[in-house]
Amino acid sequence: MEKKNKMNAKQKLTFVMMFLIGSAYADNEIYIDQVGDEAIIEIVQDGSGNKVGGSTSDDTKFLLDGDSMDFNVNVSGGSNNLIGSIIGTSTVDIDVSGSSNDLFLDVDKDNAYGATNGDFVINLTGSSNELDLDVGSLDTANDLDFDMIVDGDFNTADINIDASSLTFNMDMAGDNNNLLYNGSGYDGHEFVLTGLGSYWDIEINQESTLQTDSLEIEYDGSGTSTTDATICITQSDSGDSTGCE
Repeated sequence: MEKKNKMNAKQKLTFVMMFLIGSAYADNEIYIDQVGDEAIIEIVQDGSGNKVGGSTSDDTKFLLDGDSMDFNVNVSGGSNNLIGSIIGTSTVDIDVSGSSNDLFLDVDKDNAYGATNGDFVINLTGSSNELDLDVGSLDTANDLDFDMIVDGDFNTADINIDASSLTFNMDMAGDNNNLLYNGSGYDGHEFVLTGLGSYWDIEINQESTLQTDSLEIEYDGSGTSTTDATICITQSDSGDSTGCE
């Protein structure tokens, strides 16, 4: 218990230091290297050009390593960056409001034990935002619950999840949005996509090995002869699919 209290005190001190450094350069910048269980971290940033990462000088990802973590981020403004790596069972809630924001996250991408029972909620509101999310490898993400909302135009989401079981619900609203989703693993995946808008480009690949995948899509919108609205779906129970052309 004494060791945990020292870790939390150091963590708070680190955040204070980084906020002061950020204010000196007009933009807010937070750098995280957290190892330990049951951490509760809340971050609120307001404005443009903000960053949550792992280094002052490059695109090194922040690190959260531990079980039973609670990570909440609320970012408002444009041209913000959230670059991070999470290892262990976590509850993650990310809310981003604004345009031209970049989110690059991986969860237990190379960890042998996996993020069992992870619960993730991501809300993106605004235009021209980019999300790149990688969760698990070799079925290291077990019993994952993932909810995502994208509201705005010209947003791009590239999501790769290697899970032994997965429930994924996604709502998209806006025009010219792009989604690439790859789901793989041994147990079944459930993916529900609801959308409203035109000129979308959607590719979905589900490749469970032993169980049945389920997919439900309800999308209201259209394309034109010059600007398509396309959906490509590939499902395979052998763990290997041909993909979309």
